[in-house]
Amino acid sequence: MNYSHSFPWFSWLFLCAALSAGESDPSSIRAGSLGLADPSVLDDGKAAVLRDWLLQDCKDQADGIFTHATSSEIEAATISKALQECGKIDAALLNEGKKLVDQKAGGKDPRWKALYVKVCEKRRAMRLKPMTDKWKRFVFAKHYNLGGSHYAYTEGQSDAQAERQFSPGSALCTLEMDGVYAKVKPLLSDDKGVFRNPDVSFDGKRVLFSFKASDRQDDYHLYELDVAKGGKPRPITSGLGFADYEGCYLPNGDIIFNSTRCVQTVDCWWTEVSNIYTCDVNGRYLRRLGFDQVHTSFPTVLDDGRVIYTRWDYNDRGQMYPQPLFQMYPDGTNQTEFYGNNSWFPTTIIHARGISGTGKVLAVLNGHHTAQGGKLAIIDPSRGRQETSGVQLIAPVRPCHDANRGIDGYGQDGDRFQFPYPIDEKHFLVSYAPFNPYTGNVNGAQYGRAGFGIYFMDIDGHRELLAWDRTMSCNQIIPVAARPVPHVRPSMVDYRKPTGTFYVQDVYLGPGLQGVPRGTIKSLRVVSIDYRAAGIGSNSNGGVGGGAMVSTPISINNGSWDVKRIIGTVPVDADGSVYFTAPARTPVYFQLLDDKNCVVQSMRTWATLMPGENAACIGCHENKDQAPPAAKATSALRKGPKALTPFYGPVRGFSYPKEIQPIWDKFCISCHNGAPGKASSLLGREGQRGKGDNSLRQWSESYLTLTRNGTPNEMVNWLNVQSAPPMLSPYVGGAAKSKVFAMLADGSHYKTKLPREALDKIACWIDLLVPYCGDYTEAASWSPDEQARYKRFMDKRQGMEMQEIKNIRQLIAERGVKTEKSKKIP
Repeated sequence: MNYSHSFPWFSWLFLCAALSAGESDPSSIRAGSLGLADPSVLDDGKAAVLRDWLLQDCKDQADGIFTHATSSEIEAATISKALQECGKIDAALLNEGKKLVDQKAGGKDPRWKALYVKVCEKRRAMRLKPMTDKWKRFVFAKHYNLGGSHYAYTEGQSDAQAERQFSPGSALCTLEMDGVYAKVKPLLSDDKGVFRNPDVSFDGKRVLFSFKASDRQDDYHLYELDVAKGGKPRPITSGLGFADYEGCYLPNGDIIFNSTRCVQTVDCWWTEVSNIYTCDVNGRYLRRLGFDQVHTSFPTVLDDGRVIYTRWDYNDRGQMYPQPLFQMYPDGTNQTEFYGNNSWFPTTIIHARGISGTGKVLAVLNGHHTAQGGKLAIIDPSRGRQETSGVQLIAPVRPCHDANRGIDGYGQDGDRFQFPYPIDEKHFLVSYAPFNPYTGNVNGAQYGRAGFGIYFMDIDGHRELLAWDRTMSCNQIIPVAARPVPHVRPSMVDYRKPTGTFYVQDVYLGPGLQGVPRGTIKSLRVVSIDYRAAGIGSNSNGGVGGGAMVSTPISINNGSWDVKRIIGTVPVDADGSVYFTAPARTPVYFQLLDDKNCVVQSMRTWATLMPGENAACIGCHENKDQAPPAAKATSALRKGPKALTPFYGPVRGFSYPKEIQPIWDKFCISCHNGAPGKASSLLGREGQRGKGDNSLRQWSESYLTLTRNGTPNEMVNWLNVQSAPPMLSPYVGGAAKSKVFAMLADGSHYKTKLPREALDKIACWIDLLVPYCGDYTEAASWSPDEQARYKRFMDKRQGMEMQEIKNIRQLIAERGVKTEKSKKIP
């Protein structure tokens, strides 16, 4: 609506507004121009709000606002911009403006600032209405900006092996609306510790949070505070050397959280790993739900009762880009992709929360080697689950471009978002920095500790500042209010059982086997992944998926990240169905094999069964948004689950010296003995080192000969561990594409005839990405101190595992299920 004909001065304001375009940067706004000569006054709520209004309305003209003795063009244009959002124009405000115009009042006249504040307060009340109609009291944390060399490195563990991020000084605060402004009061504060990750119980009476009292003498643990009654926080978890954080209330009254109790080290660095755990509100029955290679983070509950979380995911592919959203039920069953597990983009999806009643989530998109801040997006998996298909960038609304693919530092330009909390599909609360918070001091903000304030915002980017602190960022705002309890799904876990089952309706359905004729797949191999407990020695890899340092390597350069254990194989029926039993609480992945036991397609992620779980899928990378095709009961389903056939002996880590070298010794070294003028050496002499190798491993001559110092080649053409995140085509590499296997399989190499077992082992070695070690200590050339270090962390892991067994036995006994002594508790 245009009011310029009724109010000539307003028409002039619109003209002035057109002259004040530009990008906002608070560094261009001098404290003096705001009447805020003392930067500490920015801690005052109203002064900080005024500053942010000017960042929005005044932009690059802010240096001169409220300062000119005769001109008032900047002031008029700024007020005009604010009035455009106010709907029906307030006649009293217009009369005030007209009077100032008629009197030719200069911008320095205090009446201009007073008028601007009145207009902005009117606009603020209008903007905040979606929030204030629902909630008026909140809790949030003040602390430093989380994230180190990687977005998820926030454990700050007291006995960290290397990188440890911890910057003391923090507060847990309440925020209450008083008219259009907010009053902030500390609930708890500590200048030597850090409060983080508040969550509010469904009845709105209790606050769950994590707290770490000191760098070396404490770790993050879960606490609960009764905000209705007050008093001291109640500890829930404890234990020096374990970090418990990012806690979230579950619909059944339990808690889900992130923890370093798995005692693992990142494959590509020296940092502790955090996985998903659960316990009751008193810390009892503490047990692991996620058995994941590297970090999981920020579990939250959707309104249908599912838990979503970020999972860093790189089995047999590059580590840089797959940080997708995953989902599970609160009991740990149905762990599967929610969005982006086969995508270059988004690089990382963090801080995701469901938008009630929509099936969509609000999340932050950022990079890999970044802190926890980036761009804001709504993700709608009904539109697709990969790349940009279901992603809508917001605040402001704008398209995603394919040019964003493969960016390590995505989302680190300009303004940043973190920890959004949706009100509805168009409005949300969020931690926001209108400028880069990591470029140094801005208005007194210390590098790495400040820059983010608490904001109300809409999807177009209109915002209102609610809380600001110049010395530390304001984070993770949560309403202190009762809310509907999500669906409580009865647990399907039976901890008396050591196994569960997997069922695939038809492996040929879905794009994973596109173009592969029916009948090609003869069997399915199940492989489990073992994780390193500490980082000792290193080498490196590189390829289309990125590049990395590899800690405690078990392969040369571009070989497997992790120790692999073959659990066994199971035949695939003629109709493509397969149904089998597999160990629970174990990360496993699947490989589809042809008649030569060569891999046709491999799963470059992993799945985990909970005890007694029956997991099912339609096919190989099928569309999760499509219903399975109608069909009669499959052959495999009619027969029931099959036991896996062992791989030539008991389950064990695949060891090149134990599985492959004996084959060369028996069939090959009569020629390949390293003698002058003879063929290349296949001797098993250890103590060799690759080029630029600091792995602290005793590689053998034959291993280095065949792998050519870790470079896939026509002879041993394994899939480079730095493969790209999107799904690969069948037969993209592996034993089926390796000449050494082909010539041994057909007997064409000097009429060498190998038995089936030997050929199967050679094919398996190639298709497992040429591992050398069957465990993390094999062939190690470690000093006594390094040996003791690794043992210390292994002992720590095993101690936690034993405690977990006790916790599970207590769970079985106290929640009404009798322990069966004849059945193993995993």
